[in-house]
Amino acid sequence: MEHLKEKLDRMFHPKVVAVVGAKKDSEYRWLVSQALEEGKVYAVNIDESEWPGAEALGFTNVRSLLDIPEAVDYVIVSVPNTVTPVIMKDAITKGVGGLHIYAAGFSETGAPEGAALEDRLHRMATEAGIPILGPNCLGIYHPKVGLRQSPDQPLGEGGAIGYLSQSGTLGTAFSMYATASGLKISKSVSFGNGRVVDCPDLLEYLAQDEETRLIGLYVEGLRDGRRFFQALRATAREKPVLVWKVGQTQESARAAQSHTGHRSPPEVIWAAMLRQCGATPADGLGEMVDTMKALAYLPPLGSDRVALLAVSGGHASEMAEAFARAGFRVPAVSDASFTEISSYASLAGGSFHNPFEGPSLREEANLLRTLDVIERDPNLDFVVMEIGLGTTPRSQAMLEARMVSVKKARERFHKPLCLMFSVANPMALVDVNQHAREALAEGMVAFWGPTRAARALYNAHLYYQQRRALYGEVA
Repeated sequence: MEHLKEKLDRMFHPKVVAVVGAKKDSEYRWLVSQALEEGKVYAVNIDESEWPGAEALGFTNVRSLLDIPEAVDYVIVSVPNTVTPVIMKDAITKGVGGLHIYAAGFSETGAPEGAALEDRLHRMATEAGIPILGPNCLGIYHPKVGLRQSPDQPLGEGGAIGYLSQSGTLGTAFSMYATASGLKISKSVSFGNGRVVDCPDLLEYLAQDEETRLIGLYVEGLRDGRRFFQALRATAREKPVLVWKVGQTQESARAAQSHTGHRSPPEVIWAAMLRQCGATPADGLGEMVDTMKALAYLPPLGSDRVALLAVSGGHASEMAEAFARAGFRVPAVSDASFTEISSYASLAGGSFHNPFEGPSLREEANLLRTLDVIERDPNLDFVVMEIGLGTTPRSQAMLEARMVSVKKARERFHKPLCLMFSVANPMALVDVNQHAREALAEGMVAFWGPTRAARALYNAHLYYQQRRALYGEVA
């Protein structure tokens, strides 16, 4: 399709949006989700019994797209799948910018009639030169302009994170999880079956998008493997791309096929493709968000030698195990560093070899001196510092004191430094995202628990390793 970028630009920055088929029994979801900063949203419904509810919400009702008196940039189609060709015909006559088709029941069902219906939409769209997102998807989330897939998604300031998802639910979940973690979304798209506008098209679009600096992708299978490879390789050359791939077991492949109708390549082929493209795997929603934080806010992790600062001996062992399993080295400090730390901190109940822990290191002066030693130590290249979370006033006071120390440390410490929150009391789990978000606002990356921290940081390290291998550079 010629000039697809310009057509997608029109959809992402609409002046007029039409929602077709919004109903009271779904609480007018697609209408109330849209909150354009500039522009107008029309409710299109042939059933006039639905008009009073839409009007009460402040929307203008019309029976057809053809009744809208101005150009329409983006059409959200929420009607039964068998009705979509009728809407498509009106959209072509109207000359709309593009459509998002919410309905399922197309090729993903495996039924001939569903495939035929999808073929018909594809033929109509390509002949008219009108892009379609879907079918079987949730369309566009662009918080900066007020386009949403759900009324639960936050609005307002845009960010630098782009996201593409074959799953609508996991696309909206990512947007809310990422925002709760302190990341801001530039643009996110649920593309479902991707029959007209597919994943490679959207990758190429985000590669050129000036607002987007880092891209995440949830994919179940591929329609055109060669084209996907080319688009992924070109995009990953420009920006970090994280890929969450499902369908690599027999069971998940079967589920993916019935979800979006796409087949999944064998795991070994998939892994080789990601390496050749310079894209980074991320296994799950939490790992995707954690790795994005590491890539977006930490300096390049060119080395695998980590210093670990723990709150206790047991936690020190747990951290060392997690980071070693992930692929990092946890080397002992040099003899000179050990001797220097021992000169001001007591060995009683502690360890200064790496991991570092002990009561005397909880004192701010000793902590800062130890970080100075690590800064100079030739065996260590970056630091992960554990901070305990609790629910008592004492634990809150300890947290606040440690954060003050960390902020002071950042002013004098030049190696990459990140935080790891640990939670002994499950009731404190609700505070993890809040503290991580507050840390990020201060320019500090924080993770929850050693396993998640290690996986995310190693993913970031892998990204820089791949860039060096492919292009001889790390940024």
